[in-house]
Amino acid sequence: MADFENLPNRIQRIAKAELQPDEQICLCVLGRSSLLHPDFVLITTLRVLILDEKYMGSLAISYANIRCNVFFSEISTVKLARLLKHRFFGQARLEIDVKRNSFWIDNMSLREARRAHQLIAEQIQR
Repeated sequence: MADFENLPNRIQRIAKAELQPDEQICLCVLGRSSLLHPDFVLITTLRVLILDEKYMGSLAISYANIRCNVFFSEISTVKLARLLKHRFFGQARLEIDVKRNSFWIDNMSLREARRAHQLIAEQIQR
């Protein structure tokens, strides 16, 4: 599990700009979309927010990108998938299904993926 204060400054600024005044961060975890560029997953009291950093060309200029900004009321199902590669490395993939779309958070540690799955599933039930 990651601390919000230890995330990159650019990711913190984007997350704070997206959050409503009464919204609080419940869980902050990392998923690995690639080896050096993680997905920053923030689960708040109202939504799931997935941020990442992208790099433009060979200039090594980076920017923050919002991959997913979904309220719990929009989520139809949440699943925890473990393929062979995930089992080998002790990881999992969290699949969040909304109407006409699906978001995957791949290569999360199994413990963090289970905790995120449980938290999202509880919020969906409410």
